[in-house]
Amino acid sequence: MQSAVSHPGVPIGRIVISQSAFLLAAAVVVGIGGGFGAVLFRKLIVLEHAFAFGILGTWLRSRIGAVGLLVQLALGGAFAAWISSRFAPEAKGHGVPEVMEAVALRKGKMRPRVIAVKALASASTIGFGGSAGREGPIVQIGAAIGSVFGRLVHAPSTVVRTLVACGAAAGISATFNAPLGGVFFAAEVILGDFAPRSFAAIVVSSALAAVVGRTFLGNHPSFDASAFVLVSPIELAFYATLGVIAAIWATGFVRMLYAIEDRFDGLRWSPVLKGMLGFMAVGALGIWFPQILGVGYDRIQQVLYHHVGGAHAFVLAILKPLATSLTLGAGGSGGIFSPSLFTGAFLGDAFGRVVHTMLPAVTGPAAAYGLVGMAAVFAAAAEAPVTAITILFEMSNDYTIILPLMIAVVIATLLGRKLLGSTVYEMKLVRRGIDWQRVRRQRSVADAVVSSVMRRPSAVVAASETVASVAARKEALAETVLPVCDGEAYVGVVTAADLAAALADGRGGEPVAVIMRREVPTVAPSEQVEFAASKMVDAEIPVLPVVSPADAKLLGVVSGRDVLRAYRVSADS
Repeated sequence: MQSAVSHPGVPIGRIVISQSAFLLAAAVVVGIGGGFGAVLFRKLIVLEHAFAFGILGTWLRSRIGAVGLLVQLALGGAFAAWISSRFAPEAKGHGVPEVMEAVALRKGKMRPRVIAVKALASASTIGFGGSAGREGPIVQIGAAIGSVFGRLVHAPSTVVRTLVACGAAAGISATFNAPLGGVFFAAEVILGDFAPRSFAAIVVSSALAAVVGRTFLGNHPSFDASAFVLVSPIELAFYATLGVIAAIWATGFVRMLYAIEDRFDGLRWSPVLKGMLGFMAVGALGIWFPQILGVGYDRIQQVLYHHVGGAHAFVLAILKPLATSLTLGAGGSGGIFSPSLFTGAFLGDAFGRVVHTMLPAVTGPAAAYGLVGMAAVFAAAAEAPVTAITILFEMSNDYTIILPLMIAVVIATLLGRKLLGSTVYEMKLVRRGIDWQRVRRQRSVADAVVSSVMRRPSAVVAASETVASVAARKEALAETVLPVCDGEAYVGVVTAADLAAALADGRGGEPVAVIMRREVPTVAPSEQVEFAASKMVDAEIPVLPVVSPADAKLLGVVSGRDVLRAYRVSADS
């Protein structure tokens, strides 16, 4: 007898392949697409920077002197704010919260236009001198590529969400030459878990994107770091102190970012005017401190080469968060990862100079503290310690200072959560009324497998039993649906309504096999809870049998009540 076992799969034309096989194949496509997206985005930034600081900037400076920088940034801010507000408001800001929201609440759905709008708005923001990073835009661009591809092939929502994370990982991997960092960013920040199936797909996408990135952008680390070493165990106390300072600094950065954003949002002006005003303020700071303009990686390199004075480093550690807050608050488009690295580098360098001056025999150079500070500030703001440590290692290619790095990052992460209450990305969602932590817990339940919520049925009916005997037993049971088996093999279900109707027709002596329902769908123990819940809705039956795909053996049942109970426990925890 043919079993009614349901195999989860994705239809491609007339062929149905398993979700796992499809996911890996799709990860290849998204990884390559995200890699090329990152390369083109980097090239676009270079072109806009060459125009803004070359042709346009030279002409403005020749006419109105240093004030020309204000006009240059005002034009960039006006265009970035206009294109975002006009065509894709979700492209405004740093982009990562929008990806998180799409994964958690919109089944991974992102509009295709986000790819072009985010690229143009962010390239204009960064290229014209706005203080922002590349990671937020490329995460949103890569995620949108994954979302669009998943929806084009009509993949299930669980697969689309994973492809969104694959695209995000691909973008990080290609643009920063950090394949491991891309994997951990997608899993730790975007998805919030390290589920084996999604993790494998993310690894594939990130690896292929790294190949694309290295082919067109070169295979070299973002920073040339010296081989910093731990001079003395005493230094660990200073690195721990740096972790505390980094958390406090990151807290101030995040709070200032949203305070300035609130101030701009409260202005009854057009987005273009807001963009011009905010970017002109950044330009005013840039006249005296040009180091704060743009991404700032070349300035970070100066820290690692010991070319920055202590007092100057401290001032820049204050001004960079301010410039970034003005840039993004006014309607610019860019990330906060690079500004966090910049702030941490200069903050750590300033702190390192103080401790090295006090105890030169037991402390390393100030630049070593700058390197650790980079990861610590980002980890405190994003609560992503694994990502921070991994990306910094890949970007600097320096493993010798890993112990101080881990200590400072862990302390900064724990204290940052205590001071902020949520990450810089979560905070934007919370401000929109989205309880991200609760949504993520419930999302994890939906993505869980059926075997984690199924239970043993209170009774199993043999196909040969009579309707009357089953009806007599049914009165003592709370179940409204009972599975029917022929031996150990599942063959159908019988409901209380079916039994009552058969008795009323005088068919009590007939075997249950005659009246049972064979068309009710089943679920496999490895299927996701969300997939099972959708089957319950479609079948309009509250209980589904859980059947082994290998031998049609009944393993258990799962009901709508079981799924709701799992959600309730997750929400209350």
